[in-house]
Amino acid sequence: MERRITTNALRRYLTRRQNTTPRDTPQDATGADATAAVERCDLCGTPVTDGHRHLVDLSSRELRCACRPCATLFDRPGAGGRQYRAVPDRRWHLRGFALDDAAWDALRIPVRMAFFSHDSVARRAVLLYPSPGGAVESPLARVTWARLEAANPVLGGLAPDVEALLVDRTGEARDHWIVPIDDCYALVGLIRTHWKGLAGGPDVWREIAAFFAELRRGAATMDARGGTRDGNRPEGARP
Repeated sequence: MERRITTNALRRYLTRRQNTTPRDTPQDATGADATAAVERCDLCGTPVTDGHRHLVDLSSRELRCACRPCATLFDRPGAGGRQYRAVPDRRWHLRGFALDDAAWDALRIPVRMAFFSHDSVARRAVLLYPSPGGAVESPLARVTWARLEAANPVLGGLAPDVEALLVDRTGEARDHWIVPIDDCYALVGLIRTHWKGLAGGPDVWREIAAFFAELRRGAATMDARGGTRDGNRPEGARP
């Protein structure tokens, strides 16, 4: 099952490493990026800037762009009811994460990257992986996730719908992260944008490497087996 991702929700991630406007990007009379100029909050229509926050629409599983006031409305637990949840902004690189090669192979996914999140509507954990066609959901047995949580107590603080466990096993990497869910969809969008041919081509692999390098620079380090740090449990996390 493919998860839908809005173009607006991905745009800032696909351009965040660019310091200049591409020559083929439309510009207005002032030289500003015309696409960015019309990007608006999906709730109130107010223009938003790069770095704006996102909400998860629980009914459609889509990301919605949000201005600061609208995003703030949904920061409180329960404020969004069953409609919206605000995406948090914490990024942890997990040290000592327990997921060996045999457990990974048992997931039976065709790529070396995946992300896991709690779906509050389905009341279960879900596993998705990026592909040239979008995010693809793969079956995840409840007992498999339960074992992963038991081995890595930090996962008990994963906020439903809006945070994910992101796994990178490309090349020699064996990295595990807790990230905002929109980071995972940004990775999906990056692969969709740059993938060429059967193997992806050198451009997409450079972009993937840059994505994870940037993620590492902005992430704190957390012990995966030590549980969540006091004061760092996100709003909406399961007790």
